[in-house]
Amino acid sequence: MNIEKAQIVAYLQRNWFKIGIAALLIFIAFKKDLSFKLNLNTPVRQEQPSPPSPPQEQPVKSERYTERQTETATQHFDITAAARPKRPMKAVDRLQLVEEGQIKAYIKRFDRVAKSEEQKFGIPAAVTLGNALLNSQAGTAPWAKKGRNNHFLLPCTEDWKGESKSYDGRCLRQYENAWTSFRDHSFFVTTGPYTGLRQLPSDDLKAWAEALESKAFSQEEDYAQQLLSVILSYRLDEI
Repeated sequence: MNIEKAQIVAYLQRNWFKIGIAALLIFIAFKKDLSFKLNLNTPVRQEQPSPPSPPQEQPVKSERYTERQTETATQHFDITAAARPKRPMKAVDRLQLVEEGQIKAYIKRFDRVAKSEEQKFGIPAAVTLGNALLNSQAGTAPWAKKGRNNHFLLPCTEDWKGESKSYDGRCLRQYENAWTSFRDHSFFVTTGPYTGLRQLPSDDLKAWAEALESKAFSQEEDYAQQLLSVILSYRLDEI
């Protein structure tokens, strides 16, 4: 028994290094196996998703009632417009409300009559037609329609012996037909206070228009300008 112990001791002394290495390897292997088993027995914890980060609050723009907004609002609403008096419609404005075809038909209907009156009385045909268009609204005004036939808005006077009718407080002449209205217009603007107009050249349309305004032929403001505008717009001077 002592001999065996002595042999074992001698063996260990000779191979202690190898034995130590082997023991170290066995220890390492045992430790890894033990760690693996522990991991298997431990329940796996599911990773919770991280809560979403709160949205970054955008800086609030402290926008005032900007100049751009003020400018846009001013473009759509003119503050001073409410304070300005509304301009009354002129005869030329009312004429523009009449259909173009009706105006052309009116000119075509009476251009020969206007030329005939020019030959007899010296009144430019363009002036006669321009007066008729403005004062009858191309025949659409109530005093110019059939049965009344006042194409020049001629008022009642002391020497008027024919039919008459009141419109908006104004006494206006009435005629049997349109031709009679044109002839009476020729007498009206070449007699009495208008006698001097016959001395004007028939090709001086501006002089005729200004003379009619100065003699108060119409109650319209800027009548000469309106008359010349109609003459040029519809080329009455080319008839």
